[in-house]
Amino acid sequence: MEEQRAPSIVWIATKYGLIQSVLSFVVFLGGTVTGINQNWASVVNIGILIVLMVLAHREFKKTHEGMMTYPQGLGSGTLLSSVAAVATSVLLYVYVKYINTGYLAASIKAQQAALEQRGIAGAQAEQAMAMTAAIMTPVGIVVTSLITGVIAGFIVALIVSIFTHKGDPRAVI
Repeated sequence: MEEQRAPSIVWIATKYGLIQSVLSFVVFLGGTVTGINQNWASVVNIGILIVLMVLAHREFKKTHEGMMTYPQGLGSGTLLSSVAAVATSVLLYVYVKYINTGYLAASIKAQQAALEQRGIAGAQAEQAMAMTAAIMTPVGIVVTSLITGVIAGFIVALIVSIFTHKGDPRAVI
């Protein structure tokens, strides 16, 4: 009889990273369609990331004799968030480039209205809008999503791994 190998940390992290990317994109679409402020989407996505990271760590421990070291948890969580960031960035690129081509213009207009509402005008507003316009391109959104996704995921993995790791009790120090 052939012995089954436990799933690798890469496979588990990739699986949960893809789930995270789909859920993040659904949250993004929900916010876009309803017109709700996108700040709440970040909080929801972090919550989803925490839950999925805990589930990924639980699956890894279940298939590896109940053990997962802190570095394994950190690596798994970082890989999970990196996969999610890449896949979400691809979905966002397709969305803003081909599906909703007016999304970027509407976002820039909303940003300009927010600046006016806060009383920022003149050269200061022009400077802020120039920076916003540079980021609000399909490629700018991809780069921003990748960077923030990986950094936020690494920070979440640092914290989650503290609570989910379990070392080998038989290890000699």
